[in-house]
Amino acid sequence: MGIPYQSDSTLRYYITTEILNEIIHIKKEIDGLNLLLSLGKVVVKEPSNNHMNFIMNKIRKMGQFGLSKPDCSIIALSYQLKIPLMSTDYTIINMANFLSIEAIVPGKSIFETKISIKYCSICKKYFNIKYMYCNCCGNKLIFKKIIK
Repeated sequence: MGIPYQSDSTLRYYITTEILNEIIHIKKEIDGLNLLLSLGKVVVKEPSNNHMNFIMNKIRKMGQFGLSKPDCSIIALSYQLKIPLMSTDYTIINMANFLSIEAIVPGKSIFETKISIKYCSICKKYFNIKYMYCNCCGNKLIFKKIIK
């Protein structure tokens, strides 16, 4: 989106190797990114294993199954470095907000965090995502997203 080109020259943007590989896979010609990397404006850094494991556990507990390993890596890095996370991927932003990581969505100022839970359509009760069936009526539970 050109944001690193438009920002203060002292600002640094961080990505992980997995995000870099995703970008290379999507865009064969990344001369702009190569320039930012060579100038030190974009820095490739890996999150620690402890931070990565912590984030993966939180993601499982929240029921966010749509996040790839590169997505998890950038969330873990942002959490580790205590810096804002910038993305246009709402699943990443949702998880960042859930973890109290400052999140920036270019072009959007307000974002509501949603969590996945299981719901019984007969009893109208909510359950932890680990349950498959309602413990009252035995009905199969469905996933539902609610605003946190």
